[in-house]
Amino acid sequence: MESKQLSFADHTIVTDMLFETKAAIKDLSTALSEATSPQVRTFLETELMTAIGQHEQIYTFLQNRGIYDAYNIPEQLQKDITYAQAALDM
Repeated sequence: MESKQLSFADHTIVTDMLFETKAAIKDLSTALSEATSPQVRTFLETELMTAIGQHEQIYTFLQNRGIYDAYNIPEQLQKDITYAQAALDM
């Protein structure tokens, strides 16, 4: 599968989306554990599952393009340093 290289701006946006979905998962999980209304719980469960699915899609998108690899920490740290240096040089 051939994929187009992401621009620096696109990389920044999609990485931010990954982190935001992770935060949404945490927030929805917390809200779900506090909810007492069955209707609210059902709503939060649906939203939580949607957020988990979105996180998986975004992670897979990044992983398939070689941008993010949670299973190779040393390589990922080097990529992060490279991206950070590129941002500082702009």
